[in-house]
Amino acid sequence: MAQQMRSESLPYRTDVRWFHDETVTDATSEPLFIPGGGHDVAVAVVPGTSALIEYTLSGYAAINAGTAVWHEWPAGTVNATTTDVITGSVSALRCVSVGVTVWQVSV
Repeated sequence: MAQQMRSESLPYRTDVRWFHDETVTDATSEPLFIPGGGHDVAVAVVPGTSALIEYTLSGYAAINAGTAVWHEWPAGTVNATTTDVITGSVSALRCVSVGVTVWQVSV
């Protein structure tokens, strides 16, 4: 089942930010839906052994059905703490982890 990001805003501010923090151990995480709006998506990953972030442009129905087409993020498979930005309007992200990986997402 796909995951949702959590929204947060600061007092006296009208802008809303979206966040996600997760630990994945030797698995591929459930897809994480990215809020619309065409904003850049910042991703930080602290891999155990190695980690790969994947994104999709597929629609929600394909993501939920497990038929989405997934692409590697620009950094590829990483073995050290890495941050990168995925530009454009991605539908969802997921983390493919070997070992214990912590990943964070902000929009």
